[in-house]
Amino acid sequence: MSEKQKLNSIETDVVVIGSGGAGLPAATAALEGGARVVIVEKRGVTGGNAPFANGIFACESPLQRKLMVDVSKDEVYKKAVEWYHYDWINPRLLRAYINKTGDTIQWLMNKGVEFEIGPDAAMSPNQLPTWHIAKKDDPNQMSRFAPVMRKLHKECEEKGAQILLKTECKKILQEEDGRVYGVMVAGEDGVEYKIKATCVIMATGGFMGRKDLLKKYFPFYEEDFFGFYVPNMGDGLSLAEEAGAALEDHATLVRETCHSSDAMKEHFLTAAAREPNTMWVNKLGRRFVEETSGRNLQIGTNAVLSQPGKKCFTLYDDALVQEIVDYGYLVPRYPNKDENKEFKTNLQEVATRKEWVIQSDNWDEIAEWIGCDAETLKASVEEYNAFCAQGYDETFVKDRRYLRPLLKPPFYAIKFGVMVVETCGPVRVSEKLEVLNKEYQPIPGYYSAGVIASGWQGHDCNGEHLFGSELGFSINSGRIAGENAAKYALSKEAK
Repeated sequence: MSEKQKLNSIETDVVVIGSGGAGLPAATAALEGGARVVIVEKRGVTGGNAPFANGIFACESPLQRKLMVDVSKDEVYKKAVEWYHYDWINPRLLRAYINKTGDTIQWLMNKGVEFEIGPDAAMSPNQLPTWHIAKKDDPNQMSRFAPVMRKLHKECEEKGAQILLKTECKKILQEEDGRVYGVMVAGEDGVEYKIKATCVIMATGGFMGRKDLLKKYFPFYEEDFFGFYVPNMGDGLSLAEEAGAALEDHATLVRETCHSSDAMKEHFLTAAAREPNTMWVNKLGRRFVEETSGRNLQIGTNAVLSQPGKKCFTLYDDALVQEIVDYGYLVPRYPNKDENKEFKTNLQEVATRKEWVIQSDNWDEIAEWIGCDAETLKASVEEYNAFCAQGYDETFVKDRRYLRPLLKPPFYAIKFGVMVVETCGPVRVSEKLEVLNKEYQPIPGYYSAGVIASGWQGHDCNGEHLFGSELGFSINSGRIAGENAAKYALSKEAK
C-alpha cells in the first residue's frame, strides 16, 4: 500500500481483525451479506491456528442425516448445560452456536469441503458422534483443515475483500457515544493509518503466548504444558478493554489429553499413556486415579493437574505391551489405525533415551527414574496386582474388565503431563456476537468471534458433547458475527 493511500485511509463496511478460524469465516459471511470487507492480519499468512485442526463439532448436519446419526440440537444443548451446570456460560450464545453448526457443515460442503464421521472419529468412549473430520486432499497431508482455510481465503479474494498482511490493529476508533467507526492500524513499516468502517469484528484468537495472563487466569498453569499451536498474544484483550468492552473475571484453558513426548513421530506414547488397562502412579510412586479416566480427555487431564509436579507415569508389563501389538489400542486412536503393530519396537526404541520412557526388569530402577521411593512404588504395584487377582479394585473401583496385573518383565513406565489447546474468553458477547459493555449493552458496530469470546465454555471444556468446538465455535461464531455485522452495516440504523 502506498503512503498516499495510508494518509487518505481506507473506507469499507466491515473490518475483520484476524484471519484465522473465526476471521476468514466472518469475512466470508459478511461478503455474502453484501458488505465490503477489509481483513487485517498481523502475521504474514492467513489461517491462524486453524490448519492444525482435524475437524469441527456439528449436529443435525447433512452428513449425519445421510448416515442416520440421530443427534439433535436440543439433545446436545441439554447435555451441554447439564455438563456445565450453567457455570460461566451464556445459554443463549451456547444455543446459537449449537443451532448454527449443522448449517455450517452444509455451508462448507457447498464450498467443496468433504467431511467424514463414524466410529473412528472419536477421542473419548462416550463422545457423541458429532466430530466432523475434514477429508484429506492428499494422503501425505499432515493437516486436514489447511485446505479448508485456503478455500475461504480464496473466496474472500474473489469476492473483493482487501487482505492486509503484516498489519497490526492499534486501536478501535469510536464516536463520543461509543459507536465504532473504524480502526487504526500499522503496516510492516510502522506507519499508522485509519480504516474507516461501520463495523469491526475482532477475531484475534486467544492468549497462549502471554505467560502473565495465563498465570492470572489459570494459577495452575505450568510453562512446560505442551501445545501444538503458534501462540497468540492476546492483542484483542487490550483493544477490547480500551473500547469499553467488559472482560469477564474468568477464562477457560482448554486441555484435551494427557500428553507424552514432544516429537510427532512419538505421538503414539500419548495414546499408550491413556490406555485403561494400565496402572497410573504419580511422582511419589502412588496410584491416584481409576485409570479408565484416561479415555476421557478432560477427566484424565484434570486428575493429572491435581498431582505433585503435574506429571505422572503409566506402567506396563510385557504382556500388556503385547496385547496392544496383537489387538490394538482401547483408547480411540484416530487416524493412526495400524501403528499398534509396531508398538513394542517403537516403545523400546524410545526407552533407550530414558527421556519419556524407561524399560527395566525391576521396579527399583524404574522408581529411581521416576524419582520416587522404591518401596512405595513396589507396594503400589503389589496392591494393584492383588486387586487384579481378586477382580475388585478396593480403592478406586476400576471396572474389572480393565484390571490387568503387572507381572511379566520387562516393565515400562511412560511419563506424561498436560496438553493445552487454547484459551477461551474473556470478552463478553451477546448471542449475536456483539461486544457488550459492563452494563451488558452492545457497543454499536463492535463484534467479536472465536475463542476470545466468553460464554460458550464453562470452567472445564466439554469434550464429551461438544468435541471439536475450539475451531467449531470459531467458524460458527465467525459466520454469526459476519452476518450480523453486514446486516447492521447496510442498515439505516448504522447511517
